[in-house]
Amino acid sequence: ALTAEGGGHSVRAFEHPVTQARTLREMQSGKFNIFYSGYSQQREQEFIQVNIPLSRGLLGYRFLAIEEKNAALFASLHTFDDVRRLVTVGSNSSWPDAAIMQQAGLQVVTGSPDTLWTMLRRGRFLAFPRGMSEALPEIRREATNDDSGGTALILAPTVMLGYRYDTFFYVPRDKAHLAAIVERGLQKAYQDGSFMKLFENHPVIKAAFDELKARPRTVFWIDTPNVSDTTKNIPDRYWLQPAENDHMTLVRDKGPVTEPKN
Repeated sequence: ALTAEGGGHSVRAFEHPVTQARTLREMQSGKFNIFYSGYSQQREQEFIQVNIPLSRGLLGYRFLAIEEKNAALFASLHTFDDVRRLVTVGSNSSWPDAAIMQQAGLQVVTGSPDTLWTMLRRGRFLAFPRGMSEALPEIRREATNDDSGGTALILAPTVMLGYRYDTFFYVPRDKAHLAAIVERGLQKAYQDGSFMKLFENHPVIKAAFDELKARPRTVFWIDTPNVSDTTKNIPDRYWLQPAENDHMTLVRDKGPVTEPKN
């Protein structure tokens, strides 16, 4: 975005291993001036949100990390009621998508981010939903690090969850000029093709779509609650449309649909 915008801007990133809630509080206090995180209406109200989703909504398309021994159970899921009745999912209480899944009636078990993979292995819940751009690197890492001798972890090969959701940039309310720079840059990156070139050629994203091509999935789609009108009205061109991909079949409570509502 900064390259497309021009003007000699620079960015410095640093690791900050604390909760998202604390990170946002520290941004309010001036420790840094831009942060990216999953959407929440509260964050949109407290900060300036740059209204372009950063991975075209891939964060809301959730592969399900499961124990391999439970694969047959997940293959038996055909309706949303099946998911609500038979599946427990893991999340962190400070992650906005935990509330999305809870409000859809899913059984959500919460834990700290550094314990969720262990909880999955120990059967505390049956599925750990991970965004399309997160799931493959993470599950490969967990397979490498696992010395428990228990069942292997895999991605459920036939089903996944979905909701219109993504990561956005947030800046403090008194830094509107920074939000404007980043938003103009992202818009220009779309216009000159550099955004889509990066999106389509990023190795992690390509691997995620290859996974879908190899194993098409039924996507149980959740209508995202508590979304502002501004975010609802972000143009469709900034979101991956399910109709673009032949390897997804969307299912709501009332049956298959071709695409989610805005």
